[in-house]
Amino acid sequence: MSGHPTRPPRRATGARRRGLVRTLTAVNVLVGLGVLAAGVLAPWPWQARVCVAIVGVGLLGNALLAAREWSGSARWGDRVTTRGSTTVIAYDRVPAYAAAWGAGWTTLVAALGTVLGVAAGSVGLALVLGLPFVVLFGLVLIDSVLALSRGAEVVADRERLTVRSWNTETSLAWDDVERVGPDVTGGRAVLAVTGYTATTSWTGRRLPHAWPRGARLVPGRLEVDSRAVEPHSPWLLSVLRDWAADPARRSEIGTADAERRLRQSV
Repeated sequence: MSGHPTRPPRRATGARRRGLVRTLTAVNVLVGLGVLAAGVLAPWPWQARVCVAIVGVGLLGNALLAAREWSGSARWGDRVTTRGSTTVIAYDRVPAYAAAWGAGWTTLVAALGTVLGVAAGSVGLALVLGLPFVVLFGLVLIDSVLALSRGAEVVADRERLTVRSWNTETSLAWDDVERVGPDVTGGRAVLAVTGYTATTSWTGRRLPHAWPRGARLVPGRLEVDSRAVEPHSPWLLSVLRDWAADPARRSEIGTADAERRLRQSV
């Protein structure tokens, strides 16, 4: 009898994960409904009821948006377009909407609590306890709105590949690409495009942000969030490899042929 543990079947693992996601979502929805009901029905001052009701609505939104992330299911949608002579694959915007939603309602509650405390005469206490949270959540909200306004996408032309994520923008000439392959960064699956060590065509910058800590940049490397470009991820990997390896194949960039190849999974 082997001493090695038996690996559970993938279907069973997936079923357990879906069951856990449903349970967590149900618990979060119930908590949100309970908080919302308390804000509407509890015999509290109207100021407290308004704040609690906003928290309840915020928690309900968080639960539904988080469930989509936790599920691990494929994100369906057509994200491929042609813009002039470039081929563009847009990032899924739901995670950015989720960040803006969470930062938005927490900022609102913190601001209302501070204003109501000042109006009630507790100026010092309200400012000390409320203002730091207004600033903290407000900075996250500003960054979320900035990210949504500029979007995130992968842009290929016949000379370069450019990846604009929510926080950074990096670019590399096709002729300087050494490797294209899957990788994991910070627990996220990415499609990594790596340039030669001596490459000089790589450019990278942190996009405007309010939060003091900047995003990480790795010189000579581009990273495409695999989940963000679903369902095109596997085909994008293949297409990027072809374009990096064969200059003649880049002639399809910005044409219907490129769109057709990237839409094979849609």
